[in-house]
Amino acid sequence: MSATPIVTTTVAVCTRDRPDLLERLLHSIAGQSREPHEVLVVDNAPAAELTRVLVSKRFPNCRYVREPVPGLDFARNRALREATGSVLAFIDDDAVADSNWVEATEQVFGESPRIAACMGKVDALSLEHEGARLFEANGGFARGSRRIHLPPGAGLRPPGAPRPLIAWSISVGSGVSMALRKGVLVQLGGFDEALDMGAALPGGGDLDILWRVLEAGYEIVYEPRVAAKHEHRRERRAAEMQILEHNRALIATLTKLISTSGWRWKASIFGFLLWRLVKPFKRLLSSLVGKDPLPPALLWRLALHTWRGLVAYPAARRLAIERAASHGRQ
Repeated sequence: MSATPIVTTTVAVCTRDRPDLLERLLHSIAGQSREPHEVLVVDNAPAAELTRVLVSKRFPNCRYVREPVPGLDFARNRALREATGSVLAFIDDDAVADSNWVEATEQVFGESPRIAACMGKVDALSLEHEGARLFEANGGFARGSRRIHLPPGAGLRPPGAPRPLIAWSISVGSGVSMALRKGVLVQLGGFDEALDMGAALPGGGDLDILWRVLEAGYEIVYEPRVAAKHEHRRERRAAEMQILEHNRALIATLTKLISTSGWRWKASIFGFLLWRLVKPFKRLLSSLVGKDPLPPALLWRLALHTWRGLVAYPAARRLAIERAASHGRQ
């Protein structure tokens, strides 16, 4: 077996006009037990110079770059092109990293060259507000305190009953805290820029890349020691919309993967898509007898948003192409 190369980490923060949140995050990165190879701040289609001024004045050791095409995965791919580390550790600007976040990430990648992704444990920064409590009641971002190693058999077997691999890949973690080997990302062609397009399609980029990592034969580790906290939406209405739109993006991503994945996977992805389309109605019935954390009215809206995801990807793909072309990119 080939030796695992030395891990060098580029911390990549994709942000847009949220300097207060970004400053809090960058302070947590500056206080790491192990200094990362570099910290890269990608300013995505900013409306003002606030981020550039903050980085230049308060965090001169960070590298600032501007990505003019709006869309999270345009920013992630800009980070991929700019990074000089062997691992890209993405963390959202509204999160706060634990002091050993970088060190624990590098330890995971140091275990094997087959490990191409490390997903961290993301807890709520606070449960003071109703929106945050609702989001956590619906499952939140954390995936427990036990390590998960995918695919099953690669390491510690995932807990619970057997499930198709696609089900594990979409539930192993969140893009809030997500690290990937740069070489594998390049091999896979980077992130799909039609996903995470704001209102057009608000999510899916993390789910898509994790599946493609597994389909390419690499491994994913969910490591609870890679810990961070996320500031959830405060208002209940905002948290409700996040839950609804995340499900729409999931369905859109699954419809894309049915067409792009190899034939050995299509049937299991299609079966899982059918289950995710039915699941909101099952939850609605449970809610009517008091056995679901979400109220029936919200679950009915969830069902409608879920089915809307079936037609969301083609429109988002066209929009991504238009945005790229408007900035002179093919």
